[in-house]
Amino acid sequence: MQQRKSTFSVLFFIKRKKLLKNGDAPVYMRITIDGRFLEASLKRGVNSKLWNEKKQRSTGRDRLSLELNDYLDDTISRIYKIHQQLIDECKPVNPQTVMDVYQGRVERPKMLREIFRIENEKYRQLLEIGDVVLGTVLRYERTEKYLGEFMRKNYNVDDMPFRAIDNNFVRDFHLFLKVEKKAEQNTANKYCKNLKKIVRLGLDNGWMEVNPFQGIKFSAKATTREFLTERELTTLMKKEFEVERLNVVRDIFVFCALTGLAFSDVAALKPEHISVDDEGNYWIHKARQKTKNMCSIPYLESARAIADKYREHPTCVSKGVVLPVISNQRMNSYLTEIADCCGIKKSLTTHIARHSFACLALANGVSMEIIARMLGHSDIKTTKIYAKVVDKSIAEQMSGLASKFGSQK
Repeated sequence: MQQRKSTFSVLFFIKRKKLLKNGDAPVYMRITIDGRFLEASLKRGVNSKLWNEKKQRSTGRDRLSLELNDYLDDTISRIYKIHQQLIDECKPVNPQTVMDVYQGRVERPKMLREIFRIENEKYRQLLEIGDVVLGTVLRYERTEKYLGEFMRKNYNVDDMPFRAIDNNFVRDFHLFLKVEKKAEQNTANKYCKNLKKIVRLGLDNGWMEVNPFQGIKFSAKATTREFLTERELTTLMKKEFEVERLNVVRDIFVFCALTGLAFSDVAALKPEHISVDDEGNYWIHKARQKTKNMCSIPYLESARAIADKYREHPTCVSKGVVLPVISNQRMNSYLTEIADCCGIKKSLTTHIARHSFACLALANGVSMEIIARMLGHSDIKTTKIYAKVVDKSIAEQMSGLASKFGSQK
């Protein structure tokens, strides 16, 4: 036997015989589902002469009429969303259940993107007090944005309740990031890690019962961390550019390569982070912007010479910083230009300076533990990645030597 199709409609009407104190007719809403209906006042009024029963709107062009029509548009949109939400959640669908949700008599389920946006606002507040870096905030905001695009494409909705998020949702979102957003494997993993943090919040608060990440482990793709050799760094240091902005960007890059500071850390470096010990050695003592781990870095003479060049720079004076650092995006753009000028066949970015510092320190016999402390790494495993890079570089160079002399028999 074929199942009867459900009917659903929303009607706005006025009661002309029950006028308000100001003479306006009260506006009512009638929700009808499968022949059953329920009426409720919308706490709004309209001049009865301006009401169009066919269009269910005011025909007036004054501000109050336009505001009423906007309110009715929003109301019907909400009612239809509530109706669909009850269907999606397999809950009873009748005029009373729809009205209860509309009037707030039933606790609305927590929605994933809604909570995500609330948490992102908290990150913005932490950014203002320096507890997180801008890159972290932007990455979480992009994750929420991409979730919206994914939900609209795969589910035809703008948001979903926490309990509707399942294993397939997570896997499909990861695939969406790689296919639609062209994200690399590791980048897609990071976005899913951000989602996982919000999911954990949902689990802890009882907004969902099953962990959708259960049994999921996205593999990380091995990456090659580029760095400058001593010869390349020396070439960069000696190069003079006709365009002053390139000289400034080159100096900031070299400063990072000599100190190991990340972009966000060098941008926030201030004179108070620099000290001199009893033996006259200069040091940079600064907590990392990203992890808050303290870095203790020898402040080499070459790095100090760069800082001295910009002591009176307007940006340094006004902001009280050591170097006139511009945005990371602009830095990387200019570094591409600088690499071309210097004949460096590598994709030069601000972070390569930090990689170069670690690799050159390792190549010159500095211990892994000391490098980890200088870089502010929480786990020495992170530092060991650079050791693999140096070993690979040595192996590549020695292969050339082997080809020249051959193997002994």
